[in-house]
Amino acid sequence: MKVVVVGGVAGGASAAARLRRLAENAEIIILERGEYISFANCGLPYYIGEVIKKQDNLVVQSPEDMKKRFNLDVRVLNEVKSIDIEKKQIDIYDIKNKKNYRESYDKLILSPGAVPIKPP
Repeated sequence: MKVVVVGGVAGGASAAARLRRLAENAEIIILERGEYISFANCGLPYYIGEVIKKQDNLVVQSPEDMKKRFNLDVRVLNEVKSIDIEKKQIDIYDIKNKKNYRESYDKLILSPGAVPIKPP
């Protein structure tokens, strides 16, 4: 079974880790548009307010940690452009390498997060 998780921060990373415990042989891919996965969202106000000085102190797990610990294929800087639910295919843009590619899946988990509203 091949599972693709769209979104690698709190919900997506947690879902992928839990899935690994339930399905040891599954191929699990996390696609995250941003540079980081599994970071402490609740700590962002402290970072903005300079109580937490280093952004790295907000990172809970790195892609490398998730690979070692849970055998997950974590792809940061990969943006999902479209999903074909009938063909079970996802079109993805690799931001770092500036390339488009397609990934198939058996199961799909959507956890894309949200965009904050910036006050005027």
